[in-house]
Amino acid sequence: MSTALHTLQALEAISLDPGGVSVASVARSLGLSLSSAYSLVHSLESAKFVEQSPAGRGLYVLGPKMPDLLDRYAASLRRPERIAPFLEDLRDRTSARAYVAMWKVGDLEVVETLGRRGSRELRDVSPGFRGAAHALALGKVYLADLPEQSWPAYARAPLLPARTRYTLPSRAHLRHNLEAVRRRRLAFDIEEYAEGVCCIAAPLRDLNGELMASIGISVSARRFRRDLRPLTSALRSSASAASSELGSIVGRRP
Repeated sequence: MSTALHTLQALEAISLDPGGVSVASVARSLGLSLSSAYSLVHSLESAKFVEQSPAGRGLYVLGPKMPDLLDRYAASLRRPERIAPFLEDLRDRTSARAYVAMWKVGDLEVVETLGRRGSRELRDVSPGFRGAAHALALGKVYLADLPEQSWPAYARAPLLPARTRYTLPSRAHLRHNLEAVRRRRLAFDIEEYAEGVCCIAAPLRDLNGELMASIGISVSARRFRRDLRPLTSALRSSASAASSELGSIVGRRP
């Protein structure tokens, strides 16, 4: 068996008891000699993947490097391609254009869109689009989650930039709107970014409640008013599935 596989198995064995695992226990678990197990654990300790447990001499627990690895893995789960299967499911269930957005460098950024031919879309909102968090349901999900001092400057201004005649006109109106977003855990923009187009968005959260992304759809204003209930039901279902699968991993801490 390869040294690399033994190393991974040793980490798994040590992770099983938060109080600490002895080298002898690692040796038994892996079928190694005691000297080989000592050498393996010592190498892991030198690299800070394990450390001696405060619970007792000769016991080892996972070390300070492990959270770094988990954070990097969690970051990979936030990649658009990881969320793509859930976005496809949302698109197919609603027959609408679907979007994923994240908060990057202090503002909303759309990272992926998927749509069917003929589906109502926000024409200039494509991957790489930034801003207009106050006028997009995708952005309201984040603004509702963030302290106001972390909002972009345009969202903190007394008067907000108008995209249409339906855009929320002021920070006071935005605050009131975000209270509803927090209550229902769902955000709407009703022709606020583009006339004739309405959007619905929901948060994707990890086990710790941290916001990973916002996911949403755009439909015609007519369909929004006609099919609001089934659309919100489908969105909640897709967001819940994505949060459960991706968030259960992202939210873990050793």
